[in-house]
Amino acid sequence: MHEVSKRYPGVLAVDQVSLTVLPGEVHVVVGENGAGKSTLMKLLAQVERPDEGVIRVDGKPVAFRGPRFAQLVLGVSMVHQELALAAHLSVAENLCLGDESSRWGVLSRRADRRRARSLLARVNLTVDPARAVGTLPIADRQRVEIAKALNGNPRVVIMDEPTTMLTEAEIDDLFTVIAELKGCGIAIVYISHRLDEVAHLADRVTVLRDGRVVQTLPAAEASPQHLIRLMVGRDIGDLYPKPDVEVGDILLSADGICRRGKVVDLVDCSVDVRSGEIVGFAGLVGAGRTELARAIFGADIPDAGRVSVRGRKVNLRSARQGIAAGLGYLTEDRQAEGLAMALPVDQNITLANIPLRLRMIDLPAERKIAQSWGNQLGIKAPSIKSRVRTLSGGNQQKIVVAKWLEARSQVLFFDEPARGIDVAAKAEIFDLIGRLAAQGCGIVIISSYLPELLNMCDRILVLRAGRIAGELARDEFSEERIMQLATGTGKGFQR
Repeated sequence: MHEVSKRYPGVLAVDQVSLTVLPGEVHVVVGENGAGKSTLMKLLAQVERPDEGVIRVDGKPVAFRGPRFAQLVLGVSMVHQELALAAHLSVAENLCLGDESSRWGVLSRRADRRRARSLLARVNLTVDPARAVGTLPIADRQRVEIAKALNGNPRVVIMDEPTTMLTEAEIDDLFTVIAELKGCGIAIVYISHRLDEVAHLADRVTVLRDGRVVQTLPAAEASPQHLIRLMVGRDIGDLYPKPDVEVGDILLSADGICRRGKVVDLVDCSVDVRSGEIVGFAGLVGAGRTELARAIFGADIPDAGRVSVRGRKVNLRSARQGIAAGLGYLTEDRQAEGLAMALPVDQNITLANIPLRLRMIDLPAERKIAQSWGNQLGIKAPSIKSRVRTLSGGNQQKIVVAKWLEARSQVLFFDEPARGIDVAAKAEIFDLIGRLAAQGCGIVIISSYLPELLNMCDRILVLRAGRIAGELARDEFSEERIMQLATGTGKGFQR
């Protein structure tokens, strides 16, 4: 890519960027949200047309003909950060979409399923190709997205934040897949906010800031601290600022929660959260972490069990009742479940506690509330009337936090709070979590990235197959201990 630029109304997203990718290398691209990483990759994959510059493959300029041409003719495919799957179609139909097998003009579902099994095997995923994608867990959908990019004969595979929905074991499997692709001479362009992945994967690293290339350097010279300085133009303090807070009385008590679910059944799960305490939920994908949080919050109705807030029993039969009881839940998929993407900032912030006057929405009060939270949380937006979908992941996450703080939530569940946000925004989110604990809120963090739990939490509950397999105090924390409980390979405290 030679001096490539892309403009949107009012924004120069990519500014005179030159980037070279070599056969058989893993080229990691890093930068803050809004640095231009995803836009640059969309130009390479012909999802977007560049306004300026030239893209060459094998030294020859290529014309813009769209993503199907890029994948099937040029051999350039992309794994998007936001899953580009049709939930109502089967796994096989998604993997072969646009390139279906046919004979004499008739689609061959059997041939598509056979090809799908081969693609799924390359990403170590064993699911029925006839199963609807919408019924799969998010982690499995992410793998289907990666398998889709391997359809055809790819020469360059672009992966935009592919590990955000995977556990540590699944990330190791993905790294094995990447190593195999690299061994076949396939180039991998890899976007990540997890700087520890650079040392495991990269041959070279390119840092973007404000749409421009800051530097391209060998991986051996790319320490996390150096990359952060290049990305943000300054040093960032402790990424996980654990506050020294005196833990108080019990705010939330959930006892004997049971629920039959589609993916996992919750069986006799009990959780206490105290004022000022940060509790972690650890476990493999499908262990029941999110399901337990949703059942306690009231988004899913438990079949049995009791929930109390400040000692008062709460009959949680809906999310509305959870909000009224002082609970807030920042969902794993903020765009689909946590935000109204087409609405502006102010309306999203007041969604859980709409200001009314004479039974009508008080628009001046709504604007004042949004401006106040925007200032307190450092939400960066052109205006409070900007559509949420136009903002970076970090700012979207802050808006979700503002929504629950405006609803006066006393206990907050953070489900994968750092997913899809850059290192600077991540530091701000964890600093905010620490400040909320210091103010007396009870915090629950659900995360597949163990360093977040090990650094931020006072206690960690490990779930396995819908049960709480063990509880670890801070002086017992270790990745090995958590994985033993999560996989059932070690002995520990059993509830």
